[in-house]
Amino acid sequence: MDPTRGDRSLTGMEVAGEWVGTVAAGVERFSADSREPARAVLEDAGLADADPAEWYSLAGYVDAVAALHDIAGDQAVHALGQRVARAVAFPEGTGDVPVALGALDEVCRAGHRGGDPGGYAFRQIGDEDGRVECRTPYPCAFDRGIVEGAAVAHAEGFVRVCEVGACRADGADRCTYEVNW
Repeated sequence: MDPTRGDRSLTGMEVAGEWVGTVAAGVERFSADSREPARAVLEDAGLADADPAEWYSLAGYVDAVAALHDIAGDQAVHALGQRVARAVAFPEGTGDVPVALGALDEVCRAGHRGGDPGGYAFRQIGDEDGRVECRTPYPCAFDRGIVEGAAVAHAEGFVRVCEVGACRADGADRCTYEVNW
C-alpha cells in the first residue's frame, strides 16, 4: 500500500466523473512532451472520456494522478488540483476564503462515495490566515492545488499557500498547509 494514501484501502470507493473529467481536460494543457504520455495514462485507466454524471474507481483515479505526477511533475499536478477546486460546486453562500476552506471537506465527500476518502480540516488562525490539514489519497501537489484553487477562487486579492510541518511524502498521515489571503 502507498503511504501517501494514509495506508488505507481504496477498494470499492469511487470518485465523481466531474473530478475525473476536470483532470482529463487539464492534461490537454500539459507541455507537448508530457501530453501524449499523460493521455495514454488516462486511456489505460479508462478515464480519458469521463462522463461527469458517472462514477469511477477511486483507486484507478489516484493511480492515474500519481502517474501524471511522474510524467509531468509537481507543478502540473498542482495545476490539476487547482482546476478541480475551480470546477466543483461549493455550497451556496461560500463567499470568502475561510468559508471556502471550511467547506473543502464537504466538497471532497460530495465528490467521492463508497467509503471514507479522507478529507480536509481547516482551522482559522487570524483574520487572514489559517491551516488546512489534508488526509486524502492524492499526491501532495494535487492537494496543495485544491487548497490553493479554493482559496484563490474565493479571495479578493493575493493568496499564499505553503506546506508547514507534517507531509505524507515524509511518512506522515497528512499534509499541512498554511494559507494567507
